Amino acid sequence: MRSPCAMEEVVAATRSSLKQMGCVALKVARVHSQRARGILRTSVAARWLPITLAVGLAVVPTSSIYAQAEPTPETEKPRQASVNRAMLDALPTSSSEAGTDVDKTRSGASSSSGNLNNPETPPAVQKQLQIMQERIEQLERQLKASGEAGTPSTAAARGLSTPNESAVAPPAPNPETVAARPQDNSKSAEPASGTATVKKEGAMVPTSSESTASQASETPAVDTQTPFAYADWTWLNGTARNKDAVWDSQFFTPEIRFDTHFIQSFNKPRDNTLGGSTEIFRSGEVQIEQISFGGDFHWQNVRGRVLTLGGMFGVTTPRNDASVGRGQWDLRGAYRYFSEAYGGYHFNVNHGLNIDAGLFVFYIGLFSYYNFDNWAYQPSFVSSNTPWFFNGLRIQWFPTNKLKIEPWIINGWQSYGKFGTRPGLGGQIIYRLKPWVALVFNNYGMGEDTLSTIHPGAGRSRIHTDDSIEVKYYDRPTKFLDKMAFSFTGDLGCEYGGGVSCHKNKPLVTLPDGSVRGGPKQSFAGWMLYNRFWFKHDTHGITVGGGVLDNPGRYLVLLSPINGADAVSGSPYFPAAPGLPFKGWDTSSTYDWMPKQYITFRWEYGYRHASVPYWSGADGITPPGGNNGSPAQFVCLDNTPGPTGAGCGSHGGLWTPDLRKDEPSIRMAIMVKF
Repeated sequence: MRSPCAMEEVVAATRSSLKQMGCVALKVARVHSQRARGILRTSVAARWLPITLAVGLAVVPTSSIYAQAEPTPETEKPRQASVNRAMLDALPTSSSEAGTDVDKTRSGASSSSGNLNNPETPPAVQKQLQIMQERIEQLERQLKASGEAGTPSTAAARGLSTPNESAVAPPAPNPETVAARPQDNSKSAEPASGTATVKKEGAMVPTSSESTASQASETPAVDTQTPFAYADWTWLNGTARNKDAVWDSQFFTPEIRFDTHFIQSFNKPRDNTLGGSTEIFRSGEVQIEQISFGGDFHWQNVRGRVLTLGGMFGVTTPRNDASVGRGQWDLRGAYRYFSEAYGGYHFNVNHGLNIDAGLFVFYIGLFSYYNFDNWAYQPSFVSSNTPWFFNGLRIQWFPTNKLKIEPWIINGWQSYGKFGTRPGLGGQIIYRLKPWVALVFNNYGMGEDTLSTIHPGAGRSRIHTDDSIEVKYYDRPTKFLDKMAFSFTGDLGCEYGGGVSCHKNKPLVTLPDGSVRGGPKQSFAGWMLYNRFWFKHDTHGITVGGGVLDNPGRYLVLLSPINGADAVSGSPYFPAAPGLPFKGWDTSSTYDWMPKQYITFRWEYGYRHASVPYWSGADGITPPGGNNGSPAQFVCLDNTPGPTGAGCGSHGGLWTPDLRKDEPSIRMAIMVKF
């Protein structure tokens, strides 16, 4: 039996075909005689009505089986062809219905055959009638074949998905993200209870169970929108664990983050100020670490992302950028309220190609800039002392659904501007070869990343490699201990030129042109290891881990805000001169309660050690009278600046900050992400 939908399509197609045939007849009538018009009326309008109906089913566009917001030219043609075949196959093939229609068609064709050889019929009309008769014979053979092959329902199912043309799924509302950051929270499509779902950047798109069986044997269409869509990656360190989007649309996917913490250092600094971190800044107080609003814009492959930056992050992150000390305009003021801001274009090449320009977050050191995404609140040195953001151009190419290759052309190493005459070059490679293992490789070089206001072209150049592996070695969703995974990261880097050496301590030589060669070794080496346990369907988590660091020259060691010091001013109390030593190690234990996928309650104990006095002690790192506005100089006890310690003799003596080699602390946080 014909379905109501098929009958409606037949009626619509008939009406459209009759209208088209009427127009053709009218045009022919203007050219030929009144007798030719009579032939057209009798031969075409009356005798060929069944034929017109069948042809109309084949050529008249019908509504799409799937709701598709914006059918592209590449996807519309196979989809339309599939629908047309489905409508043809839906015609009755039983002996009672198919035979009746076919017989009528045959009788109409045979009764009209006499007109084909009628000498009074114009040649143009004869040609058109001949073409229509051949088309009807072809349709008869197809109807007969479909009746012998099976029932109308199975024929219609075959029409939805053939070896050469398959049904096209709706396009993803958010083509990225994603991502490019390791923030790729995509989930593979898996059939469940007769209904298949396809995860596209947080949007679950259902497909009917009737087409699932027929599509199972087909090669799936290439997903050019969702990075690493073949598996669930929410277990990764540095990746948000949200599996669902609270709200989404074809144009905008929102993102909202809140991070509030309480940190208590056992050193109990009286100025409540902590140093040496990009995550913890105040002791003994409740502070809002992050307030961020924004999201992803996406329309016709045009992309844009913006995420505001408020809270402690808004003032602590920009202070680590020394490039703003070269040249004019307030770059910190221009960018400090944004953690991400870029626009670009998505190409449907391989599994996706993105070209974006602007301000990005990058995770050299594996941990995410956003604490909600991480296994621990305070990461080890390798992550905390390496960049969180770059400003420039990036290209994200996904040749397969397991590999991302991402070149960078950027201003410099965690910098809004350039330090010298050369930009920084680098890139990231992510290879997720199995659902339980992921490899990350970050490399950087060429950039001049030491502030030099006198001779900008004579700065030092930096190279750095950062490599990580994450392995989920246990996965039992039905058990109380349902998942275990570890992450390991190793970093190596150095600086060369401008009075420092990359490999070993060398004699410093001044050349006739004023440039220098050789100098002390300036290098970076470190590693960190973390292990994560999930319990009770991922609602509880425990992480243990830590790492070590060796950075002679201190060029990547974070400067504590002694007397308000930042990366531009520096501090005489903790100089970063070539050859000065710095070694450190740390460890932490973290417990998370995650009642919903959008919130984490975190408790953490951590211990950090340095080879030199570095962490805030009981007397703090703020002068007795407060910051005096001259962080690059020593401070006298009467709060006046002193060029040297001896210069404070007549000002009550020299003030010194209370710096310790150890810092034990507890950290508690409530983190929300929508």
